[in-house]
Amino acid sequence: MKDYLRELRVFTVVAEMGHFTRAAERLNLSQSVLSSAISRLEAMLGTRLFDRHTRQCRLTPAGLALLPDAHRLVNDWERLVAGARDFQGMGRGQLTVAAPSAQCAFLLPPLVREFSERHPGVKLSLRDVPEQQVHELVRNGSADLGIATETAVRSDLSATPFYADQYVAAVPATHPLATRRAVEWRHVAAFPVIGPLPENPVRQHLDARLAAAGIRLDYAHEVSLPWTMVGLAQAGLGVAVVTVALRPLTQWRQLVTRPVGRPAISRTLLLLRQPDRALSPQAAVFRDLVMGRKPAATG
Repeated sequence: MKDYLRELRVFTVVAEMGHFTRAAERLNLSQSVLSSAISRLEAMLGTRLFDRHTRQCRLTPAGLALLPDAHRLVNDWERLVAGARDFQGMGRGQLTVAAPSAQCAFLLPPLVREFSERHPGVKLSLRDVPEQQVHELVRNGSADLGIATETAVRSDLSATPFYADQYVAAVPATHPLATRRAVEWRHVAAFPVIGPLPENPVRQHLDARLAAAGIRLDYAHEVSLPWTMVGLAQAGLGVAVVTVALRPLTQWRQLVTRPVGRPAISRTLLLLRQPDRALSPQAAVFRDLVMGRKPAATG
C-alpha cells in the first residue's frame, strides 16, 4: 500500500509538471527511478497513463480520469502522516487525569499549567472524583492516569509512589492543641475529630495505622469534602485531621496546623495507570512531571 501511494505521488507530480526530468528533480529522484515508478503503476492498473513525447509527456484519457482520485489519495495519506507525527510530537491530542478533589485543587494545578504551557495543542482534562472512583476510571480507560492513596488493598493497576504527605491537626488558634509545640495522636484522640467518610481510603489507612498502636479517634463529623472539614473545624466543632497538602485550605480558613507524631504516620500518593496499555506521548510527559514533583515541606 505504501509503495502504491508513493507511485501515485510520482504520478501526480509528473502530471503537474508535464515533464519527466523536471518531475524527477522536484522529487529528488533519478529519471530512471521515476520512470520505473510510473511503469509499475501503469502495469498495476493495466493502462497507459502518459503519452511520452521526447522529454515531455501528456496524460492519456485514463490518466486524466485517474488524476483527481490520485490527488485525493495522496493528500489524505500526507495529512494522515502529518497528523500522526503531530500527535507524536505533542502538537495535539488529549489527556485525562483522575484524582480526588483535594489533589485536583492543590497538587495538580501547577503541573497542569506547566504541561499546558509546553504543549498548548493538547487538551488536558481533570476528573475530580471521590478517591474510590479513581481506580475504576483508570481501569476502564476513561482516564489515562490516576492519583490515589496507597492502601493495603492489592490493585490490578500499575501503581508508582511519588509523594508522601504527613498528617496534621487543623484547629482554630484558640484550641488547646494550637498551643502545643508537639502534638501526638493521643492528644488528638482526646477531642472530637472531623474526618473523611469511613469508606474513604485515606480514613481507612489512618484508622488501621492508629489501631495497630492502640489508638482510636472519636469522629464527631464524617464528611466527603476537605473544605467541609476545615469549615467545621473553624466553627469549633472538632479537630480536622488532614494532610499537609491541604495547608492552603487551612490557611484560607485561618486555622493553625500542627504535625501529628507518635506514631509518625504519612499518606503515600500513587500514580496509577493500566499495566497492559502503553502510555501515549501526552500521558508519558505528564507522568514525568508528576514523578519529578518536589514534596511539600512538612514542618
